[in-house]
Amino acid sequence: MFGQNLATSELTVRGGQPKYLAAFRTELTSRLRSGSHLILHGPRGSGKSTLLASMRDYYHLHSIPCAIAPQTLGLPDVVTALSQAYPKTDLESLGRRAIGVRLRIIADRVPGVLLLDHTRELTTAMIGFLRRLRGGIVGVLLVVDIDSDFERERLRAWRRHALCARMPLMPNSRLRRLLQSSCSVRALPAMDAALTRQIVQAARGRVGWLRECVHHLEIPEYWRGGRLHVGALCADSEIAIREGRRGPRMRLRRGSPRTDR
Repeated sequence: MFGQNLATSELTVRGGQPKYLAAFRTELTSRLRSGSHLILHGPRGSGKSTLLASMRDYYHLHSIPCAIAPQTLGLPDVVTALSQAYPKTDLESLGRRAIGVRLRIIADRVPGVLLLDHTRELTTAMIGFLRRLRGGIVGVLLVVDIDSDFERERLRAWRRHALCARMPLMPNSRLRRLLQSSCSVRALPAMDAALTRQIVQAARGRVGWLRECVHHLEIPEYWRGGRLHVGALCADSEIAIREGRRGPRMRLRRGSPRTDR
């Protein structure tokens, strides 16, 4: 698919400490800069999109054409991102096929990087177009959310064609410190060790999930009756991560107060 058969290769970084995440990002940016096509996979809320934003900033700092597709559902999203990476390219009055050809010619002169976030489809048209970008023309990173069995099976089919990188998860010790410091900065009520442990365990290494949870902690509805409804808090944080929805839904036990917005 991407010009190399890397079916048995897996780029992993264990631990997830900041220095390891820095090394992980350095490895990704280096491979993409050399024109590699990779797949980054991990659960929603693990920090993949944040990592992409930092990589884009790195490339821009070094004057390397780069753009992020916030959602990748087909070839139009890929071409749109490529046009954003090369904004000075004159594409006016060109048809779709001609736009793709011109962008490839420009990229062949000045190699760049595409970061394709939330990739849900890998169509035949996408495969053909990406093949034409191989050979050091444009590095491509397909970012895939993996939570369900269907998504794991889909990745298994895709990974036959490209080197995969698993997103490192943050250790519980760091999640705990992040939760405590975030609550302190926001002047939120103190939580005992049991509540802290319950929230950290629900995060399952996902720093983005924890940040979403801290946002929910600022909503008064979760502190009904002078106590934290941690079950509703964790459930709603999970919904927000999976569906992009914010605000209290309060999945409380029967007979408990409930608010829906």
